[in-house]
Amino acid sequence: MPMPSSRTRAVSALVLAAGLLVTVPATAAHAAAETQATKPATQAAAVHSCSYRSTVGYTCDYYYGTETISEGSSNAAAVREIQDIINVHTDYPILLSVDGSFGSHALAAVEWLQSHHHIAGGADGVVGGHTWDYLRR
Repeated sequence: MPMPSSRTRAVSALVLAAGLLVTVPATAAHAAAETQATKPATQAAAVHSCSYRSTVGYTCDYYYGTETISEGSSNAAAVREIQDIINVHTDYPILLSVDGSFGSHALAAVEWLQSHHHIAGGADGVVGGHTWDYLRR
């Protein structure tokens, strides 16, 4: 097999180098785009950590009290606590937004929970002592 000429070797080396120069930035750009595309999904999948504390009971660390909370409540921390505990610690079939707003979705979830788990006081949608006891158990 004849040896390639120096011109052929030079052109081959140039083509190879050009291919690497084109490929490397494209690969880096692709990796950066992939990272950006997966980053929001990772953040969205993050779940707030809830745990049991001997002094409070089950908590998601938004609120430690047991103030009576009802629809339209301005205590956003308590409402977030209720929403997150319902999401993480109960069998309620619909995921609530943990936004601190006690609106119709949170009301329906509380009423469902009170009704399906026979919480004393009935399904009135008010998170009082009995409902807090159930959520914190």
